[in-house]
Amino acid sequence: MNRSKAERGYALARGKAEAPIKARPAVLDRGMSVNDAFKSVMWATLSHLQANEPGMLAGRDPEYLHQMRVALRRIRSAFGVFAALFPGPAISPVRNELKWLAANLGPARDWDVFVTETLPPVHAEFGEHPALAAFDVQCAVLRRAAVRRARRTVASQRYQRLVLTLAGRLTAGQWSAELDDAGRSRLAAPVLEFAGTVLEHRYDRVRKRARKLASLSPVELHRLRIAIKKFRYATDFFAGLYEEKSARDALKRLARLQDILGAMNDAATVANLMAHGFDGAAGRRSLEARGILLGWSRGRTATLKRGLMSAWKEFRAAKRFW
Repeated sequence: MNRSKAERGYALARGKAEAPIKARPAVLDRGMSVNDAFKSVMWATLSHLQANEPGMLAGRDPEYLHQMRVALRRIRSAFGVFAALFPGPAISPVRNELKWLAANLGPARDWDVFVTETLPPVHAEFGEHPALAAFDVQCAVLRRAAVRRARRTVASQRYQRLVLTLAGRLTAGQWSAELDDAGRSRLAAPVLEFAGTVLEHRYDRVRKRARKLASLSPVELHRLRIAIKKFRYATDFFAGLYEEKSARDALKRLARLQDILGAMNDAATVANLMAHGFDGAAGRRSLEARGILLGWSRGRTATLKRGLMSAWKEFRAAKRFW
């Protein structure tokens, strides 16, 4: 739940520490229309985004930024799930603004992950290499700059206008008002059939992307990760329409796949972040440090790929829950 400034103040006065807010499922039932389900999902994702704004702006914990990015991905995924029901001109401006927001929050989260999750095990394995120490200093500088950019974005009038636009259009039902009779009929239909069609399509897309999984290139693995992420969010949105345990188990399997592929993607970004962190530095020590980081990244990817094969077999063996 998004809390007011007064509510947050009372919590502080009672000595109750705030914590980053994780996503909560939208409340759906089988008797809902597609339109009501869309609005329920969108309100849940928008509340998740706003609930983490104060902590992110205050810089209390990197997890606030992470949760805002999760919320943003969920909002964009919700539009992806329901996009076919709305005319492009009606939702394109908002989707473009969401893309802008993602571009401004993404680098800060990438640096957070790299500095707090990727580098510590490298140091634990290889000790305090002189060039790695210098690299750490430069990474910290770049991380602070990316976080400042993210905070400026969330504090900006453009961001506030985006949030108000989303809330206003949901409240007024403007998207549905811009449809023709056939479009309004599709929105008024029961959500269950629509959900089943979406889930089947996204399941098939994941299966297609995972063909010959053991030999997929990094680009192909990235496409598979995106397909799994979209399927997971659709599953999360519609889980309340189905048998609870089956849907929950499906989400766990998808989360495992997404976590593995996400870690592989983080390892793959090492080279890009290194280019900024070393900032053109040359010499034997820098070359050694680059070798350490790239070697760790490749070894990490190989280990994760073995886990991916196991997780994929479990996913393939499971029955559909919808």
